[in-house]
Amino acid sequence: MEQNRVMRRFATFAVILGLLLSLTGATRRADANSSPQLLPGILKKMEAAHANLKSLRAGIVQEKHNVQIDVSDTDYGTLIYKPGAPGQSRLRIDYTKPDTRVAAMVGDNFIFYQPRISQAIKSTISKAAKGRTGGYAMLAGLLGSIKMLKDKYNIEYAGEAVINGQPTYQLHLVPKGKDDYASVEIWVNNSTSLLVQQKLVERNGDYMLVKLTNLEQNIKLPDDAFVVKYPKDTKIVDKF
Repeated sequence: MEQNRVMRRFATFAVILGLLLSLTGATRRADANSSPQLLPGILKKMEAAHANLKSLRAGIVQEKHNVQIDVSDTDYGTLIYKPGAPGQSRLRIDYTKPDTRVAAMVGDNFIFYQPRISQAIKSTISKAAKGRTGGYAMLAGLLGSIKMLKDKYNIEYAGEAVINGQPTYQLHLVPKGKDDYASVEIWVNNSTSLLVQQKLVERNGDYMLVKLTNLEQNIKLPDDAFVVKYPKDTKIVDKF
């Protein structure tokens, strides 16, 4: 169903920021068997980086890989983000390839606009997250219940890697309970302590690799930059 595919796409990119928020204040999660001194330090720096983050703009690449048939689909676009009090964060992604689409979240409301079919899907995060797991639950956490996210994962330090020419720390996250994802890998820039890459592995082995490039922090982003404009004759869908 088209609406379900849209919600899954939206949940996937929201997970990027949801996980970043979920790690704030989570230094107590260090595993005794995986660099107990190093992991708390990484998480503490991530907490500080998010506390100092006023806005963010970055390129985004989302690669969805089906392991059963060994086929990948890749989306390209630009992401902007403005944190706020619970229920007041703003997020927008303008996809440019393979086709033009816009997804935006303002507080509890979101919209997914597809110019190709002249359709805009509107709903609220609360509705979409009701009775859902995985990315849907993270959407609710991104906007309000950060504690829910802190308690969701067991976190382990998995080593270092070079991403986009920059050294990063890799963290391995395993859900504590029922979830759409079997595991999540995240890569955090050593110097900025911001998330730059994430891999979400589903229970059947399929995965989504999300990369953020050319990150710009604390730039001027007016609130109206997150408003999605579309023609008056656009079909509005508001049920899921």
